[in-house]
Amino acid sequence: MAEIKKSTIVIPEVTRVEGHSAVTVDILDGKVENVKLDVFEGTRYFEKIVVGHKYDEMAHLTSRICAICSTGHVLASIFAIENLLDYKADEKTTLLRELMHLGMIIESHATHLCALVLPDFLGVEDLIAFADKHKEEFALWTFLRTLGNDVQYMVGGRSFHPVNLHVFKLSSHPGGEALKAMAGRLKEAREKALFLAQVFLDLKLPAIPSFEPEYLALDYDSTTYGYFGTRVKSSQSWLRSIEEYRDYLGEYPVAYSHAKKSGNVAKPFMVGAIARLRFHSEKLGREARQLFLSSDLAKGSCNTMLNNLAQSIELVDAVYRAQTICEMLGQIEDAELASLDGQSRFAAKGGNEMDVLREKLPGAAVGAVECPRGTLYHYYDLDEKGLVRGADLITPSAQNTQRIESDIRNTVEARIAEVDDLSRQSLLQSDLETLVRAYDPCNTCATHAVTIRVEKR
Repeated sequence: MAEIKKSTIVIPEVTRVEGHSAVTVDILDGKVENVKLDVFEGTRYFEKIVVGHKYDEMAHLTSRICAICSTGHVLASIFAIENLLDYKADEKTTLLRELMHLGMIIESHATHLCALVLPDFLGVEDLIAFADKHKEEFALWTFLRTLGNDVQYMVGGRSFHPVNLHVFKLSSHPGGEALKAMAGRLKEAREKALFLAQVFLDLKLPAIPSFEPEYLALDYDSTTYGYFGTRVKSSQSWLRSIEEYRDYLGEYPVAYSHAKKSGNVAKPFMVGAIARLRFHSEKLGREARQLFLSSDLAKGSCNTMLNNLAQSIELVDAVYRAQTICEMLGQIEDAELASLDGQSRFAAKGGNEMDVLREKLPGAAVGAVECPRGTLYHYYDLDEKGLVRGADLITPSAQNTQRIESDIRNTVEARIAEVDDLSRQSLLQSDLETLVRAYDPCNTCATHAVTIRVEKR
């Protein structure tokens, strides 16, 4: 009887990602038997923490899930409550919210691309060596990261965990002079963003044998490239309300990881920059659109490594769009900006927000935004007093987990015949880490809940 050969590739921790995760690949007789992406970031039970709290506390409680995406959590929470009330914010409030969100996109994409991804392609082992040997690229990161943080600070009162954004309103607003000054800084950043995108456009990518997943992203009516919506579009030719998220995401826990998974074995989901460009590239600004048309993304390539390029294109568009918004709002008188208050709109109708709430409560609703890594969902079930009695928070990194495991399997199977058992671990580890990093996973966001079983004895 022939001897069965078993081997295992283990990456105890994937570095240069947000949070902690490990990869295990079991190989039996030269074929991949099992792949596990183990996200072992500590769980923090946010769905249970928010129960019993008032609806208007949700934005500032859930923003603590993650500093990188705190703006996204704030807005998803606000949108959920406003969707429950059928409330539509005025145009200026919407623009300020969009500006805040774009600041997060700029900061997060710049950090991922420069600090986490570029070291792989520049042949340096870590961020310290990157800063020492590639000073121009490192300075580019710090410039764009600081810019994105400052946009968020200007609107939200903090670079992370914003305090000015609330249901219906902003508690403080940037003045016209601050907006005009920021528009000037964003204009200065345009060439830097274009330079970074060109770097990624010119990169020679490893041949990752990626198959086409089912792409999902928010759909919207705006003519400009955006990140807000109330319906989801699929590359499988369906369009559904975010209220139906449980039906199409199919989230479920796994025994080996603190993060849940979504999708099905036959067709894993992929959310994020590639998915957004797949559906909305025609809405990009001229400069970002030209970059897209010059890339393999425009040819329909599903190489996961192109997610880095997709983010760089979004970064260009975000800088240009943020400048436009600052210029638009900078022309508005400070007194008019300061009057943007949803409460006053209720008062004009002879009531207040609780009067409107009582008509809708008890009730439940969903809010969603496109975060840097993909679609984020917030669901809240409120009682008659506006207190949370149930919550569900679905993060993009959890949605991408099954697709990541599929990519790992395909990559190992494609390379397995090229290397012997002794060199397999060292040769494949760098490839697999680079692959996982392309998804820009936020393991911190992905581990806020676990399934608890109680056995009675």
